[in-house]
Amino acid sequence: MRVYLFFLSVMGLGIVVVFSYQGQLIPTIFGLPEWALNLFVGGGSGLLFGGVLLIGWRLMGKIATKEGELLKIMNGTAAAIGGAVLGIIVCVVLDFIFFSGLWLKIVQGMVLFSGALLGFRLGYEHKGSLLHSPKGTTAARINRQSGGKTDKIIDTSSIIDGRIGDLVKTGFIDGPIIIPGFVLTELHGIADSSNNLRRRKGRRGLEILNELMSNGNTQVQVLEKNYPAIKEVDRKLIQLVKDLGCSLITTDYNLNRVASVESIKVLNVNELANAVKPRFIPGEELLLNVIDRGEGIGQGIGYLDDGTMVVVENGRRFIGRRIKATVKSALQTEAGRMLFVEPKSEISRQEG
Repeated sequence: MRVYLFFLSVMGLGIVVVFSYQGQLIPTIFGLPEWALNLFVGGGSGLLFGGVLLIGWRLMGKIATKEGELLKIMNGTAAAIGGAVLGIIVCVVLDFIFFSGLWLKIVQGMVLFSGALLGFRLGYEHKGSLLHSPKGTTAARINRQSGGKTDKIIDTSSIIDGRIGDLVKTGFIDGPIIIPGFVLTELHGIADSSNNLRRRKGRRGLEILNELMSNGNTQVQVLEKNYPAIKEVDRKLIQLVKDLGCSLITTDYNLNRVASVESIKVLNVNELANAVKPRFIPGEELLLNVIDRGEGIGQGIGYLDDGTMVVVENGRRFIGRRIKATVKSALQTEAGRMLFVEPKSEISRQEG
């Protein structure tokens, strides 16, 4: 439908432009009336111009997403054409209102140039792609299928981590989850690794994916979209998220920082885990197993059930024991939250 409207628009524009010159461009042919010639030539020229423009638009759209800079240039070119068309309409209106003259031609030239320049500037700075396919972009199709929910792309680290499955089951993550084809390829490579630990992580990641896809509450789809000109998987992820306008789910600290610099919304599973950890205030008591030595003199180390590291002052003598401790202070670091406690009393020795 949009294609038909586009051709009708350019055909109408061609007719208006030819009629505005009142027969100055087209001599009489075969004795046909002037209005018929204007209608035929204007409409035909508009259709021809529209066809060339549409074919070029589609061809450029297929290669536009290979590089971010090329995409910006294509967006700018498309918007510049739109600005020029608006400029032509303004020029035609000026021709109807004012008498022809040199000064009018100068003004019309400035209007055309300004419209194209402004269009290019706006298109170049636009995020995402303006080059839509007949059925819309991949992002548009996904958004329509998701009922307006924000789409989320997951990387290899979040799949291997395993907690993504629980987050989906509990409803903390909604909307379609998109798995890029190159991420799936990387995960298969890890699962086939000669390193035993990497191989186990990769296979666990594949199991998590199977669980996600069998979960009927959340739509999960594999998107076969690649960027041959980009070699690094992380850079491909960044470009894909920018093209689709999605959020990125990751546990990779470095990828998180790069994505934040690129103004991409990041859902970091580690940050979520830290956010939902219980808050302890000074003076509150807790139970703790002291399992190792700390870096400070006499310090012991333990961990809460949620993985929070606890430094026990004067707790080295309690290594291997379960104690009741009083919270002194808490420290927030890049790796997570850390508690400092003082032992209050011994509960029991750890078994084993």
